[in-house]
Formats: sequence, structure tokens, C-alpha cells
Amino acid sequence: MSANAPLTTGSSLCADEKKALSLLKHTVTQLESEAITLDELSRFNAHQSPFENTSRPYSKQIEGFQKYFQDRWNFKCGDAEMGGLYVPRPRGYCKTLLILPPAKVIAGMDDICAKWRSEKKFSVWTFADGALNEKVRNDRRHLGMYALLHKGERDADEELRNRSFEQNREDGLLVQIARTEETMRATEVLLFEDFYFLKTGEHLDPRTATITSSLDSDGYAVFVRWADDVDVGQYVVQNADPSWASRAAVYL
Repeated sequence: MSANAPLTTGSSLCADEKKALSLLKHTVTQLESEAITLDELSRFNAHQSPFENTSRPYSKQIEGFQKYFQDRWNFKCGDAEMGGLYVPRPRGYCKTLLILPPAKVIAGMDDICAKWRSEKKFSVWTFADGALNEKVRNDRRHLGMYALLHKGERDADEELRNRSFEQNREDGLLVQIARTEETMRATEVLLFEDFYFLKTGEHLDPRTATITSSLDSDGYAVFVRWADDVDVGQYVVQNADPSWASRAAVYL
């Protein structure tokens, strides 16, 4: 478009464009008035019934997280909180539920690491002790309590081995392999480590390192692994290794 081209105004929009803008304005108004929820809108956009309760097949897993939050984090998460939780549909091999509690319970990785250190059941090493919440932001934390689906295995996804952070973002293979564009964030991986260890007495990633989709404030990607302690480290986003892998995740 030329720098001197006239800007489009409301009067110059075609009928279809005006109709689309009117529908968008109406949708925003409904969301603001809570006539519809973001959950219902997301389902509609995904060609799903907005009234279908997809959390029903996960009722036992949800009950497990309610007990985990109460016993582990002193957070009573009742039906009122869970009733408003959006649980995505299974996609690809992502069929295991993980629920992140509100920020008042777990704001970030430091909260989980601090609990581990206080219990002294195993050692923890991080590249920024006490500053992880500040240096590594969870870009989904603004959603409050939220759910995701993942593969749920002890080691990171075999299908995503030897792939760099950049490859997962750019080459489209992640969608072909796992039918999702996303991988788990660092806080999510640590929460899964905590949940898994309490359930099994074993740590994640004995044979792999999980490459998360979180970047620190210096632009490095964050990895999590077990190497006689829980390690939270940094790596260059272009690097890949046969023992590194991501964990695909479905959010919407």
C-alpha cells in the first residue's frame, strides 16, 4: 500500500465488512456482559457444541487434582472453581490432564522449588535461585486457573526428540506430529514433576531433558531434567540434542 493511500473509513467499508464488524462488536458486548463465556466462544470457534461438558470424561483426574491442591498446597478447589474450568478436547496423543492453580497458589517456578527445598527430599538446582518467577514469565498465568492436556509420560515426548526451540516454533512439524502448535511451559513441567513424584516416587526425565516453551529474560529457552537433582537450566534456542525433547500440549 502506498504511503499516500487514503485510510479506510467506516463509510468506505463494503456491506460484508460492516456486517463482520457488527458481529464482532456484538460478540465483545456479550463477553463483557457475561451473556456468553470465553469457554463457550472457544468451543463455537472450534466447531464444538458450546454446551458440551468436555470435562466429564476427566472427572476422576479432576478429583485427583482437587485432592492434590488441598493436601499439597492448602488450596480448597471446589465445584465452583472447577465448574468454570475450560478442559480442551483431546488432540493427537495429548490426553492426560494437568491443571494449574491460580497465581495466589503457585505464581511460578520459585514457589515449587521453594517447597522442594523446604522438604529436603531431593536436591534442586536452578540458574536463577529465587528469581525464576521474575526471569521466566508464564504467558498463560493471566488466565488464572487453567487446564491443558499432554502425553503424561515420564520422559519427554519421543516424537519430539532432537528438535530445537526454534524448530518447534517454525517448521510446522509439531502440528503434523502432535496436532498442536504448543509445548508445555516451564512452570507446568515443574508442577507435573511435583504431581508425578508424589504419585509414583519417581522423577521425570531420567533419559531426557524437557525443553520447555518458556524463554527467560535473556532470551534463552528453559529446560528441566533429572540428573541426581532437579535441574532448571538455560540453553540456546537454536540448539538440539538427541536426548532433549519437548512435551506437546493442548490448551484450547
